[in-house]
Amino acid sequence: MSDNSWTWIAGSDTGNQVGVYGEKGVADESNVPGSRVGAVVWVDSVKEELWLFGGNGVDGYNKTGM
Repeated sequence: MSDNSWTWIAGSDTGNQVGVYGEKGVADESNVPGSRVGAVVWVDSVKEELWLFGGNGVDGYNKTGM
């Protein structure tokens, strides 16, 4: 992070994407949270970690599609 550049790791790079959550308690590489807007970011400069908190997003659709 010393050059302040970003690296895309995983997930969608477009908005309004629903999340894939799979079965609770079961790890799966295809699990990914829905897209977010208005999140808050904190950078730990000692550990060079970025933390992303909250935001409004598209979590998923219910069975009626609403």
